[in-house]
Amino acid sequence: MKRRKVTLRRTLVAAAMAASLVVPLAACSSSGSGSSDGLILNVASQSDSLTQTFNPYLPNTAQGATYTNQGGGGFIYEPLVQINNVDIGKDIPWLAKKWAWSNENKTFTLDLQQGVKWSDGKPFSADDVVFTYEMLKKFPALNVGGIDFDTITAPDPNTVVMTFKTPSETKFTSLVSAAIVSQHIWSKVGDPTKYADKDPVGTGPFVLDTFSPQSFVLKTNKDYWQDPAKIAGIRFIPYKDNQGQTNALVQGQADWSGTYIADAEKSYLSKSKDNHYWAPVVGSDGLIPNLEKWPLSDIAVRRAISLGVDREQVGAATDSPAATSQTGLPMPSFASEVAPKYKDLVFKQDKPAAEKQLTDAGYTKGGDGYYEKDGKKVEFSVSFPASYTDIAARAQVLVSQLKDIGIKLDIDTTSVNDINKITADGTFQSTIGYPVGPAPRAFNIYDSMMNPNKYYPVGEATPTFENIERFNDPVAKELFAKYPLATTDEERNDILAQLQGIWIDQLPMIVMFYWGNYGDWSTAKVTGFPSEQDPYFAPYPNPVVALKLKPVS
Repeated sequence: MKRRKVTLRRTLVAAAMAASLVVPLAACSSSGSGSSDGLILNVASQSDSLTQTFNPYLPNTAQGATYTNQGGGGFIYEPLVQINNVDIGKDIPWLAKKWAWSNENKTFTLDLQQGVKWSDGKPFSADDVVFTYEMLKKFPALNVGGIDFDTITAPDPNTVVMTFKTPSETKFTSLVSAAIVSQHIWSKVGDPTKYADKDPVGTGPFVLDTFSPQSFVLKTNKDYWQDPAKIAGIRFIPYKDNQGQTNALVQGQADWSGTYIADAEKSYLSKSKDNHYWAPVVGSDGLIPNLEKWPLSDIAVRRAISLGVDREQVGAATDSPAATSQTGLPMPSFASEVAPKYKDLVFKQDKPAAEKQLTDAGYTKGGDGYYEKDGKKVEFSVSFPASYTDIAARAQVLVSQLKDIGIKLDIDTTSVNDINKITADGTFQSTIGYPVGPAPRAFNIYDSMMNPNKYYPVGEATPTFENIERFNDPVAKELFAKYPLATTDEERNDILAQLQGIWIDQLPMIVMFYWGNYGDWSTAKVTGFPSEQDPYFAPYPNPVVALKLKPVS
């Protein structure tokens, strides 16, 4: 919730502690209607506050309440390609209908869809794509995806060519996920970092209809370049916490959400045969240390924590699968990418071994039961938004488990709006809930979490929220630089195996459980959602799924 989602700081893992936000009944009628020409679907989302800002590149906007990543394409603004993190490898052509790498992966050519129009009727072309990417390059504050290229040109209205100084195929996901904006509007807005974009004009399947501080409606774009949505629109209703979202779902005031639901079987699924909940595993999570700050800067402490925790218990706190592979990769999705020598290397709790790590490193246990060294107690805090009850539940388990091995963990809660800032600039000791979304390849997972080439000193914000641990190993740095230059699968697999070894040995992150793309929905009014039986895409609210929904006749 950049997940983010929240900046999708895996928004999909959002959860909460307080009571639900009271929303006027007019904003969330249980009938699901509210339009004279069809069904309006109610979507429960999460936001601390709601302002009429739809600039897709700014944080804490109304677009964030639509489960759309900051900087990413969504319901209004679209990406070139929809990355499929559930059915890996089956990415969906979107504004780009096909693409190809050439020149040793230093040239990237995209063929665009034809007949696409902006919602104001103006034609979409390659010039809009070129304008968008040049804008991101000119204004680094907007470039949250870390998009980097040498040149970008439009040889004709339907073709875009990007060139790079080095092989860059590994950057594919970020390159094609950016929200494409219109040149004819955005070239006249002045400084785009200050542009609210109150009345957005996109190419997407929905357009802004009505807005209030309590909710807003996106109505179906009837002139959409693909088959228009079969529903009349979507009403997004923000709640301050996941309990509010859950209540709305249970009471029929919301038809769709992407929130964690505690004890989903009892609290939601059992309430109606139409209620559904699915969270396909797409990523790894756990205790994320700031490696620049003691005591987590000490590998002995990190190893003690990894050995001392009961991952089954941590995962069970939120019905999440316990992490198994010491490579940190989510299983079983990435089992084929684990190096043969690490396939059987799984996590096992061993409290005596955990305490031995500390005593061998010169730590001694004080009278209060906690270890210390040089007069300093082994104590640190874990920071996360107070409204994320799933993270809170895991943190409470860790407080107890770490106390058992002589380590003191304190809970430091923040607001949803603040968490990405403190993790980006390094003013935290540890956190849970990695702010980078799921990745389609093992290399991309490591690249997001531990690439030293993305290191920034504490106080200097990591613009893409990657490597917030501030891992800075020179060997890993060289390996990450070499991987894009590899020309054979054998070379790439060898580098990946070395990175897995570094991860296992140095624990840049202490993986404890796997997380999923949470989806909660009712089929009382519409059908067509993805599921475990039909896993065509992620189940949280998104335009790919919205376009497949069909009203119940």
